[in-house]
Amino acid sequence: MATNAIHGFNTTLQQVDSRYEWINDMIRLRQELVLKYMQLLGLAPQDPKFARPEPDLDQEGPSYPPVAQVVDFCNHLTDYVSHGHFDLFPKIVELLENASGRSLSIAQRVLPKLDTSIEQLMDFSDKYCEHLDDNKLSDLQQDLEKLGPILEQRFRNEDRLIIALRLVHAIVATV
Repeated sequence: MATNAIHGFNTTLQQVDSRYEWINDMIRLRQELVLKYMQLLGLAPQDPKFARPEPDLDQEGPSYPPVAQVVDFCNHLTDYVSHGHFDLFPKIVELLENASGRSLSIAQRVLPKLDTSIEQLMDFSDKYCEHLDDNKLSDLQQDLEKLGPILEQRFRNEDRLIIALRLVHAIVATV
């Protein structure tokens, strides 16, 4: 299986066939989300529309990413989580329910973990999506560092569902 890691994140899975193109779409959304996350941390090339101005050496206090960049990340995070919760996971579970009981048990173990991450990710998004001020932005770096492991665990759990779906597809194809 081909994988690509950005700062510890598995950002690509082996592409699936066209019948599951919606999984490929999720993988592309994940890559975009990780890139935006890395940009906020200052670890990836910046989108020119979110370029930080050159620091004013006479300026006192910390320099924060542009508010538009923070809001853009929060919007992508909300879209990604919502798309998975309302669109992708129900499709995967339905396909797994029509297959072996073992695959379904994988879904039953993974879905609660995905649900747990939703609350944490949405708390971050709610905090930073609007009404940003210096008080909130002063917490941003620390909150981003806490967010990274949550995203990483979520991606691992999503991958488990996708791998279970692939296994079921392979089993059905050989029968």
